[in-house]
Amino acid sequence: MIDQFPNLTQFFSSYFHQDWPLEAETPSDVVKNYLSSEPPESIEATSEELSKLLEMPISEPDLETFMLDELGCYYDPNSENQTAREWLESVQKYLNNLS
Repeated sequence: MIDQFPNLTQFFSSYFHQDWPLEAETPSDVVKNYLSSEPPESIEATSEELSKLLEMPISEPDLETFMLDELGCYYDPNSENQTAREWLESVQKYLNNLS
């Protein structure tokens, strides 16, 4: 399944890596860094892949595991009382509004 999401993998593993808190204060700041660093084509492709992921019938625990193990995302939305799906939907809105 990971082959379906090369741009998402790049986004999460490069921007939400293990040390992301050393580079940004909040997850929103990480997304802002991404938006200011990447070309519009990459942002659009990432947004499209995120839409595809969110449309898949995947359980919340499996989505959390997929984010960490397959996409390389080291942010835990539960730390801010959000589910993985809720957080990904908020990232999607941010990408769509600013891309």
